[in-house]
Amino acid sequence: MAPRPAEQQIRTWIRVPGMLCTAEVFTAMDPFLDLGGTTVDARIQGTTLGGAAEFLLELARTREGPVGIIGLSLGAIVVMAAAVEDPAAFHAAVLISTNPRGPRTEQIRAWEVMARRNSAGAFTDIAGELAPALFAPDRGTGPLLRSGKTMAERLGQRAFADQLGIQGSRRDLRPELPRIGARTLVLAGSADRLCSPDMHQDIAAAMPHAELEVMTGAGHLMTLEDPAATANIINLWYQRKTL
Repeated sequence: MAPRPAEQQIRTWIRVPGMLCTAEVFTAMDPFLDLGGTTVDARIQGTTLGGAAEFLLELARTREGPVGIIGLSLGAIVVMAAAVEDPAAFHAAVLISTNPRGPRTEQIRAWEVMARRNSAGAFTDIAGELAPALFAPDRGTGPLLRSGKTMAERLGQRAFADQLGIQGSRRDLRPELPRIGARTLVLAGSADRLCSPDMHQDIAAAMPHAELEVMTGAGHLMTLEDPAATANIINLWYQRKTL
C-alpha cells in the first residue's frame, strides 16, 4: 500500500465507546485496522452532553497534528456534540451505531427508572438486562453476552449514573450537523436493535462530507460481533479519503 501524503495523515485517533462499554469495543478491531497514527482510548466523562463534549474537545486540543475521532453509540453522540461545538477540532470521523435525534419521552422515562434502580443497588441486574439488545438477534451468543455484561461491570454503578445523565441531557443534533466539515464514515448495522439505519441516514444526509455504510446482519456492537469485517469497512473508507 502506498504511503499516504503527510498532510493528510491523521496523527492521533481518539476513540470513544458507548454507554456501559469499554475500549474493548475498539481493541477487538486492532489486529485488522490500518489507520496509522497514535491511538488514544478515552472514556465518556461528565454528567451532561455539553460537559462530555467539552472534555473531548480539551483532549483533542492536547494533541499535535490532525486528529481523527471514532465514536460508538453514546460515544458517537458525544463526538457529534463536540464537532458541532468546534468544527475544526477533528479532521476525520467515524460514527458507529448511533443516533443524532433527541430522546423520546419513553426513553427519558426508561432512563429515570434505570437511575432509580441503579441508586437502589440493582446495577448488576440492569447490566444483564441490557446486554442482549447490544447484538443482532442471531449473534447474541453466550460469549458476546458475557462480554457486554463484563464491560458494564468494569465501568460500574457511578459511571452508569453519569452516562444516564448525559443521555437525559441530549438534544436533536440534526440541525447542527451541517457545521461539521470533517470527512466522516457513518456506519450502521442492519440488525441494530438500538439505533436503526434510518438514524444514520439522517446523519449522512446532514453532513456535507459523510458516507453511509450499512453492514448487513450486524447489530449494535458490530465491532465485537465481527471485528475484521468492521475494520475492513473503516480501512477502505480511510484509503478512499486519503487518495
